[in-house]
Amino acid sequence: MHNRTNTVHNSCRVIVPPQLALLPLVRNFMYGGFDSLNVHLPASADPQLVIYLSGEGILLRDKGQTNKLPLAFVTGPLLAPRRFRVAPGSFFISATFRPSGFLRCFGIPVNFLGPDAVPLEDLLPPLDVVPLLERLHEAKHIQNLVETLEAFLLQKRMLREREPPFLPAMPVERLLQPTSELAAHLELSTRQLERRFLMHHGVPLRDYRRLARFSIVLPMLMGSQPATSMLSAAALEAGYVDQPHFTRDFRQFVGDTPASFLRRRFDSESGYGFWQFNKKELQAFVS
Repeated sequence: MHNRTNTVHNSCRVIVPPQLALLPLVRNFMYGGFDSLNVHLPASADPQLVIYLSGEGILLRDKGQTNKLPLAFVTGPLLAPRRFRVAPGSFFISATFRPSGFLRCFGIPVNFLGPDAVPLEDLLPPLDVVPLLERLHEAKHIQNLVETLEAFLLQKRMLREREPPFLPAMPVERLLQPTSELAAHLELSTRQLERRFLMHHGVPLRDYRRLARFSIVLPMLMGSQPATSMLSAAALEAGYVDQPHFTRDFRQFVGDTPASFLRRRFDSESGYGFWQFNKKELQAFVS
C-alpha cells in the first residue's frame, strides 16, 4: 500500500490509489506541486476534481488569451491538450474518476461539464463545498488530505437517491466494435446507447473511441525514455492502421508531433515534465 503519511508540501508529487469502497469510481488521487511553472497536459477521457491548496493556475488559450482557474473546479473529458501557467509555490490535490464514476458519485451527467473548468461551488451547495475546503487547508499530512477527500466523495455517493441508467465498464476492444453490435450486446437500441454513453462518458462514442485508442499509447509517453520505434510499435498494437493516422491523433491529443515531443519532453519550457512518471507512479496513475 502507498505510504500516505508524508507531511504536506514536503513532496513534489504523490499518487495514491483510492480505498476499496471508491475503487469502482475513482482511478487515483494526486497531491503535489509543479517542477515547472509551465504545464502542458494531453487530452484526457477522465473527469477530474482539482483543488488548489496554495497558489493558483492560469489556463493559456489561443491568441494569447488567458483564464484564471477557480481554486476548486471540475473538468470533464478533454479532446485537446491544455496549457497552464502556475504561480510559484502552487500545490494541489486532485481526484481522477473512472468511466461512470463522476456520474455515480455526484448524479451529474458528465456531458453537462464540457471542456472548461467548472467551479465546484457552481455544482454543489456552499454547505458542501466550504467545509471540504476548510478541512483540506487544515490538513497536516497527505494522509489527512486524501482521507478528507475520500470521505467527501463517499458521502456524496451514499446520498444518491437513484442510480443512473446502467452502463458497464467496457475495455477498449469492446468500445471499438461497431455501434450496432455494441448496442445489441448491451440489449439497447443504438439511440439509447448513444444517449447513455454521453451521460456516463461526457463525449460522443465516436470521439471517445479515438481517445480510448490513443490512451493505449499514452502510458508509454508518460514513462521513461520512449523511442520513436517503440511509439510506432505501440501505435500498431493500439490498432492504428498506419503512421499518418497515429500522427493525426497525436497532434490532436498532445498538440505536437511524436518526434518533437520526444525531443522536448524534458525541456522545462515545453511543460511536458509534469506528466513524466517513474514506473511506480505510472502504475498507480493508470491502474
